[in-house]
Amino acid sequence: MVIIYISSLLCTIIFMRCFISFLNNKKEIRSDEKIDSIKKPCIKELHKNKLGTPTMGGVVMNSVLLIMSIVYYLLNREILWVNIFILLFGMMGFVDDYIKVRKVRDGVTPKEKLIGLTIISTAFILFLMYTNNINTDILIPFIEGTAKLNTIVYSIFMIILLVGTTNSINITDGLDGLVLGISIIVLTFIAIIAWQTNNAEILYSALVIQSTCIGSLIFNKYPAKIFMGDTGALFLGGAISIFMIKLRIPLWILIVLIPCLWNTLTVIIQLTSLKFSGKKVFKIAPYHHHLEKCGWKETKIVYSFWLSTAVMCAVGYIAL
Repeated sequence: MVIIYISSLLCTIIFMRCFISFLNNKKEIRSDEKIDSIKKPCIKELHKNKLGTPTMGGVVMNSVLLIMSIVYYLLNREILWVNIFILLFGMMGFVDDYIKVRKVRDGVTPKEKLIGLTIISTAFILFLMYTNNINTDILIPFIEGTAKLNTIVYSIFMIILLVGTTNSINITDGLDGLVLGISIIVLTFIAIIAWQTNNAEILYSALVIQSTCIGSLIFNKYPAKIFMGDTGALFLGGAISIFMIKLRIPLWILIVLIPCLWNTLTVIIQLTSLKFSGKKVFKIAPYHHHLEKCGWKETKIVYSFWLSTAVMCAVGYIAL
């Protein structure tokens, strides 16, 4: 496992260096005026120094997971099906990024993204049902027991969690290194649980993805040399939610990802307030941009989110 981890890390670092060089030579694949996915003028002003930074770094993360999944198959003659669905989430993000890159329009619409994520999430749950790997007994935080759900109720709940988690992490991906750091911490929590429950498949995949996060963070930390894009954000959101569902701890998403969920909630609060009262609750939504507008340094915001995630992961472990 150590060899696999180091190999994934080195592959990510090497591939990312090559990918950044490639993107720097392809001016149409950069976050400049052609890929202005930052719609709000106030955020444009905050991040004007980021224009010209290459994007779609998540392609490397997806590629490394694919390679390591093939390696796992060659070693064990077993397909890691969870990784296929994780890669589908990454592919959904790639489509969004590619549309922005080619400036066909500003990515997929929110409705199209919601439909795409719902289809992938539904396919995953149906696959679990078809292969008899679905377990509707889910653990409850802080209680030594499980809740037995009706299959239909369970399926709908898991689909909502999958879509909600991927969206939350996607929304949080707005500052250099923010989502990668959060993912590293949460994947550590997942890896520990997988190890303690002897779930070798989840442990393998979680550690591979964590190593790609560490390798990518070298280039995505402030000031970022490359952005992960939706290709990386949806990939990570899909991975974290799928792992927790497989480990029967989906409710722990509501604990360990509180920083991301809070970010999403601030967007909902802001939009609702604007619609019904015409007034803003936050200077900018999501919350990490609100803190920027309040004068917080980007690195301070990132470290604060990392710390809060680590604290909530500790709470989550106690809740087991």
